[in-house]
Amino acid sequence: MEPHKLLILFSMAGALTLATQVADAKDTLKVGMDPLYEPFSFQTPDGKLTGFDYEISSALCAAIDVTCDIQAIPYEGSISALRSGQIDALINTYAMTQERLEKFTMVGPYIRPTFRFIVRADSAIDGTESTLKGKTIAIEKGGTALAKYTKDNFSKYATVQPYDQVNQAILDLNSGRVDAVFGDENQLFYAYAKKQPDTYKMVGESVRDPAYFGEGEGFMLRRGDDKWAETLRTALDDIVKSGKYDEISIKYFGRNILDN
Repeated sequence: MEPHKLLILFSMAGALTLATQVADAKDTLKVGMDPLYEPFSFQTPDGKLTGFDYEISSALCAAIDVTCDIQAIPYEGSISALRSGQIDALINTYAMTQERLEKFTMVGPYIRPTFRFIVRADSAIDGTESTLKGKTIAIEKGGTALAKYTKDNFSKYATVQPYDQVNQAILDLNSGRVDAVFGDENQLFYAYAKKQPDTYKMVGESVRDPAYFGEGEGFMLRRGDDKWAETLRTALDDIVKSGKYDEISIKYFGRNILDN
């Protein structure tokens, strides 16, 4: 074959290879989540990350055809990881508070959380004031909205006892030191009522009060990150419309936790 024809063929082959590489290249969305936050994000016995937020993140990436790099990042280091660029988004039940909306770009909500009582299965408490009067209600520290809600609504007839972690409150519920625990219904249902229905039950109305708890929880991105914000809005719409969101939500919570 003549040299100039070989050069043309090699040039064409190189161009085709480059075009294939460009076509195959995908953007990578780097997502962070706490590995100790069951059922939203936690590790299996063999160390693999899983949970509701993990599956939602994977579904979002699939919907918009990007590669997911999901990283286990303890809550204490999550904001630093986002600001430094180690991750592009925190997908881990971050409330869309006014303070966060001023400091970060947020997309959502993808969860509209509800709050509810959990009691021992043999308890006569049904969530009403008459059955809670004079009782001790445990809550988890850290949530100013939860503390304010319980103070405004329960402290006039019951004692509100804060705990560092909800599992500590559950231990005292077991021992009788407290009579009920009021907290995130999704977490309490999955971790306790669903797994041990003979030991615990959810009682009372599901509370979703935007005046205290805002409009819901969303994906948190760096301020001004318009690229991923728009992409994630599209992805969230896609998985809701396709039924994928519903499938994942029912798997963990027995209901849709966005449209509850």
